[in-house]
Amino acid sequence: MSRWFPERTVLWLRPQKTDPMLAEFERELDRRAFGRGTRLTCVVAGDAARYRIVPWNDELVSPPQRQALSVNCFTEAYGDVARDWTVRQHTARHGVATLACALDTSLLDRLAALTQARHLGLVSVQPALMHAYNRMLRHVDQGLLWFVWIDGGWINLLLMSPDEPVFVKSLPSLGVDLPAWLDREWFVLGMEVPKCPVYVARAASASPDRPHASPESGWRFVDLPLLDDTTAFGPVVPAAPQQRSA
Repeated sequence: MSRWFPERTVLWLRPQKTDPMLAEFERELDRRAFGRGTRLTCVVAGDAARYRIVPWNDELVSPPQRQALSVNCFTEAYGDVARDWTVRQHTARHGVATLACALDTSLLDRLAALTQARHLGLVSVQPALMHAYNRMLRHVDQGLLWFVWIDGGWINLLLMSPDEPVFVKSLPSLGVDLPAWLDREWFVLGMEVPKCPVYVARAASASPDRPHASPESGWRFVDLPLLDDTTAFGPVVPAAPQQRSA
């Protein structure tokens, strides 16, 4: 690594309970003894990252108004507990919905404190779904598509149109019949177009079993390259084998 530029590294976190996970994270920072000024990106996976679609509203178009709307989307879905979360959304283009993520504010504060105490630069804290989507975007064709992110014991479903996110859902992977779930959400959304491709991305630490769809289901699954998450802290829960369509 050139001495003229600080090192960069990506650390994955899968908190089950915040304090034990961060204690392990702190020990690992000390063990690895990153050089002063190392730039860290933390990717938060599992159920520690929550996602919502923020619809477009012609009466709420300024950045502060869009931010207030995104916060309201989480409080409507999760109740008062969401008031302790930090909510961020992708920069909105006029007239389109955006995808927002919420993380525990206490988690962000602790991460900042731990890295600052070691003179490290915490340059980004990213939700795993969007980190994976952005990394895999070059492997995905344009158009309507499902992006499925499988990470330990969780599956994230993201339906993207060419212009905006349409639907997002996170669910435990145990016993999930993925084609059936896609059928159910497709019906509820009232989609009256041919079924779109399903791009399946996986963390390298996840179970090697992959979901499949029979030709009769109408879904075409496309396996994407494994995403390296070897620098992961917190328990990794192997995904249960997926039920296969007949």
